[in-house]
Amino acid sequence: MRLRTSLLAIGIAGACAAPSSALAAWTAPVPIGSGTQSNQVASGAFGGSVLTGWLGSTAFLSVRQGDGMFSAPKQITVADPFEKVWDAGLAADGDAVVLTIRRHTPTQRIRATFVTAAGARSGPMTISDQAHSATAPQLDVAADGTAVAAWQWHDRAGWRVQAAIRRPGQARFDKPQTLSPPAPTIHRNQQRPWIQVAAGNGGRAVVTWQLGGSSDLPEYPLHVLSAGTGSVFSADQALAGAGGFADVGLAVSPSGDVQVAYLDEHFMGHVAASSLRVAQGVAGGPLSSPVVLSAGGHGTSSGPQVAAAFSQDGTATVAWAKPGDQYEQGGVLEVFTRAPGGAFGAAQEVAVGAEGVVLAGGPSGSAVLSWMHDTPVPTHPVWAVHAVTRPGAGGPFSADETISSAGLNALWPSVAMTASGDALATWVTNTSGGGDGQLTAALHPAG
Repeated sequence: MRLRTSLLAIGIAGACAAPSSALAAWTAPVPIGSGTQSNQVASGAFGGSVLTGWLGSTAFLSVRQGDGMFSAPKQITVADPFEKVWDAGLAADGDAVVLTIRRHTPTQRIRATFVTAAGARSGPMTISDQAHSATAPQLDVAADGTAVAAWQWHDRAGWRVQAAIRRPGQARFDKPQTLSPPAPTIHRNQQRPWIQVAAGNGGRAVVTWQLGGSSDLPEYPLHVLSAGTGSVFSADQALAGAGGFADVGLAVSPSGDVQVAYLDEHFMGHVAASSLRVAQGVAGGPLSSPVVLSAGGHGTSSGPQVAAAFSQDGTATVAWAKPGDQYEQGGVLEVFTRAPGGAFGAAQEVAVGAEGVVLAGGPSGSAVLSWMHDTPVPTHPVWAVHAVTRPGAGGPFSADETISSAGLNALWPSVAMTASGDALATWVTNTSGGGDGQLTAALHPAG
């Protein structure tokens, strides 16, 4: 449950290959359940499924029931008046990891609950260092059940990053590792690190953190640490050109390759053009120096503007909504592909006015890319969800397709691919254009 929806409120926001023909049509969008949800997570488990419950007392799971149909959300954790769901993920076999924040004496702490595909539950168990308070956890779960969680942790010296890894088959997370020095205090404000995580098979993980996110602060580098199969994080590596707030996309391949893609956003007083930079390497080792793949303006858009993914064959994909020079305008959606052992080729321009970009890899070289697009009307904005797919044989992405229904706002997509190559997209639908709404989904069966 990534913190996508909050970005709408705070305003943070080459050569073109010919698109391939669609393998199969997207199914008509269908509602899932009847409640209001936000920050949903799509998964390939159960042939396609969706996790929900962000900031609620419990997490819920909806699983696929044939093409274009999903079960009603089923509660998978136990309610506790002191616990709030913050993030969740599924392994390929359907086993779930759910992170909660427990607000209760003696300290606020991060907890994890494990739920098997059959419904057996263990936890919640505390995974943060209980000596001091922790908040804002991030989670990612790999296909084999490897999970990495990271959070902001505050000791007497200031805010730091802590992270813990759960290796496949383990009943709990390892002891937390402290990854950053105390954040400095500037203008009497205690800075907090912005955190992103990605998990890979075999206990592999990558964590990025950055200070900033305000026009009152200096521009800082993006820091990255990764862990190999030994699940011990490497030395901190600072990546230059991250601006005042780096929009980050992370991915770890099945064999342990790491991709870190980021866009540098600049605040007032630091106005500059943006760029898409990519560093790569192997989990547990140093990454290459960042390479600039594309350059854009200094505008912003809602939700994530950068996404990265690996397909099962090791093909790396990076997408970004290349900013123009207008606030909340969206960007030209460019996609870059790198074959295993190769280099990134020229950009494929997929769409214009893209915001909230999400990407997932699938079997062989397949992938799915989705985003939202704003078409203002005289009385209010109208948002629609779009998507493209790439077949397992590789090549360019298909033609841009609107997959949400007309007449209502559709926002904040999340995507996944199943083991058979089906693509799943899920989003929220509402009349307000805000952060929550009716959970909705569509499927693109493999051809």
